[in-house]
Amino acid sequence: MNREFIKTTPKHLSDNFKNQEETSGLELNSSIDIPNGTRDSLDKKRTSQRKIFIIIAVILSLMAGFIALNINNSPTKSKALEFSMLYNERPLTPYKDDWQILTEYKDRKNVTFNITLGDDSNYQNDIEKAFETGSVPDIVLKVWPKDIEKYANSGLLLPFSDYEDKMPNFMSYIKENNLDNELDKIRLDNEKYYILPGFQRQIQVQQWIYRQDIFEKNNLEMPTTYDELFDSLVKLKKVYPESTPITTLWGGAHLFAMMGAGYDTSAGWSGVKHYNSKLNKWEFSPSTDNYRELYRFLNRCYEADILDPAFFTQTDDEFYEKLYTNKGFVTVSWITSGFDSWNKNLHDNGIIGGVWAPFPVPESTMGITALPAIDSFRKGLIVPSKIINKPYFNDLIEFLDWAVYSDEGRTLTTWGIEGVTYEDTAKGKVYLTNIKTPKNESGTINVSEEYGYDLIFNLVENQEFEDYKKSEKILSFLNRSLSAKEALEVGPKITLDSQDVELTTTISEQLTTYVSESNRKFITGKLDIDADWSAYILELNKRGYTALEEVWNSAWINQGK
Repeated sequence: MNREFIKTTPKHLSDNFKNQEETSGLELNSSIDIPNGTRDSLDKKRTSQRKIFIIIAVILSLMAGFIALNINNSPTKSKALEFSMLYNERPLTPYKDDWQILTEYKDRKNVTFNITLGDDSNYQNDIEKAFETGSVPDIVLKVWPKDIEKYANSGLLLPFSDYEDKMPNFMSYIKENNLDNELDKIRLDNEKYYILPGFQRQIQVQQWIYRQDIFEKNNLEMPTTYDELFDSLVKLKKVYPESTPITTLWGGAHLFAMMGAGYDTSAGWSGVKHYNSKLNKWEFSPSTDNYRELYRFLNRCYEADILDPAFFTQTDDEFYEKLYTNKGFVTVSWITSGFDSWNKNLHDNGIIGGVWAPFPVPESTMGITALPAIDSFRKGLIVPSKIINKPYFNDLIEFLDWAVYSDEGRTLTTWGIEGVTYEDTAKGKVYLTNIKTPKNESGTINVSEEYGYDLIFNLVENQEFEDYKKSEKILSFLNRSLSAKEALEVGPKITLDSQDVELTTTISEQLTTYVSESNRKFITGKLDIDADWSAYILELNKRGYTALEEVWNSAWINQGK
């Protein structure tokens, strides 16, 4: 509609009404001889008509002004915004400030970032340092819900639950995926939640993997138990004396978490708080006999020289160098994207026909075959509470809601740009032929490395994207694992009040370093698993592990009332 016309409409309407009055034959100053009674009746009629004309004129004037106002305030490019952000940089996809996804955020939302790079292998330490120094950026990415309670109870985090009205995409996502009960699980005792959570399906993509070609070449069957795994690796160590057959990253935290499931306990990334369903009580897992059996197997591997002694401290580069040569034969990893890139690195290193592949979780020495449980909510993001005083607070919440949970934001985060990285077909989205994927190794562009997709705000699982990028072999393997119900069910959750959180944090600080040091000593044999266990438990008690259990179980009992 023409804007100039709308602005002048009220005057035109007024002139039209005036002309109608002048030609109606009902002017007050008419010279026609009309009887007094009739004249009074006509006067009343004229007055009534004038009122109607005036009312209509006012209504149309207001409508015209409203339309003009809407046109004058139609959506335009928003003001430029810059948000600071802590990002966990990965060695295989080093950060680039000219990533295409960053350009898209600027073009679509006029948003740029002041990014602080964290070390993905020790990212939790970077998060803690940011809070300790008071230099927490506007956005902290990739945080586990279980790791934020102490910050939330100290008033350092923004309670997103207070701003649901500003996050329509998030609320719609929760409703569409029936996640209200899951959302309740991450609320603290004050009924608030302080993290924008990621979401994943109940499919465990963390699996055991091995050098399939090495096993086959040496006539070794795929191991189905820890004992079979041990025997096979001892044989391979003799064939490849320079190898360290079992290797891992992150100080063993990932391996311990995977093994903990097989020993019916919590270890590594799974934490130290374990619910014993048989006794209906919470236990400090490093004090349990099950944990001791986990130590026993790892010590056995270490003494046989098949467990990499460097896994406590090795870097990502050192780890991958072993995987891409004949030095590492078994590890644990995410298998979503397959192992074509790993196998290519083997080939580039002169190992023709080298194959990394997943194998079903083996049965532990306790007779348990299990993978860790999968929480529906995975890593999310947090925002410091101080942000509420920033002039761009509402803009930040609006952007995060869009980037993480809207259809447009999720598509951009994963697939990229239609016509540039992918296209829509009758069967759904597919990457263009120049994009390298597990299904298209001939592609020349890695969308993560080159463009930054599937790295930053990829908190919420895009099911179409995740299934598309998996090879048929990986999909088949994961479906088998799902059908076999290898992953444990998610256990219950304790809700602690702020005082309990403060107390457990203080006690945990006394325990953490000692447990970590003892962990290494039991595995390497500096502490004897049998002879030194009682002294170890005594020291744990001195440092407060039983008090920790008392706090947990007291809260558990009160929670059930």
